[in-house]
Amino acid sequence: MLAPIDFANVIACHQCVVREGSGLLRDDFENVPQPGFVGSNYLRKRVALAGQNPGVCPPRFAVRDAEYTRSLRDLRDDPSAQTIKTLDSVLSRFVPEWPVHGNYFPLEECGLTLDEIAYFNVVRCRTHRNSVPGRHAVNNCMHHFKRWVEILQPNVVVFIGKWAFDNASHIPNELGIPCDFMNRDRSLNCGQRLANRKRVVEMVAKATQSS
Repeated sequence: MLAPIDFANVIACHQCVVREGSGLLRDDFENVPQPGFVGSNYLRKRVALAGQNPGVCPPRFAVRDAEYTRSLRDLRDDPSAQTIKTLDSVLSRFVPEWPVHGNYFPLEECGLTLDEIAYFNVVRCRTHRNSVPGRHAVNNCMHHFKRWVEILQPNVVVFIGKWAFDNASHIPNELGIPCDFMNRDRSLNCGQRLANRKRVVEMVAKATQSS
């Protein structure tokens, strides 16, 4: 499984240069790269969710976000058992408020709890006004994505949105890991959304039935 240094390496990443016009929000304070979340019972089901990139924090979550990013910086500076424990504690309170499992992924329909999933993004930095990350950022961040998939060895990867799928599905495909995406296209009608949801639920059930 992932060690504290694997989280710290993402947070400390300076592969992208912001002045290159990548649109990234990147500094050493509230906008450090975000490694992701691995539930305490992840090994039970091994379901990984992969999104596009972290969103800009809404004002109503400012206090919680400040606590979260502070714990990321502490882990970056001291990748130890204590700092990863602190981050896990912060995430246990923050992750339930994230929209990924409420609006975008049918967690309960898949028979899962938050403790049984991992969640991380194709690009680990926020972007100005939540713009789509550029190709430069995607290319630079792909080694983090691949390393996490290789270490976590998920039974299945569900991408949150077609953009994430289009840009990173080659990694699980190369490793022989089933993957699909939750289609967030607003032009879809109700029937199309239900069909997509059913397909993902069935894939997850098949991939985790022996877990």
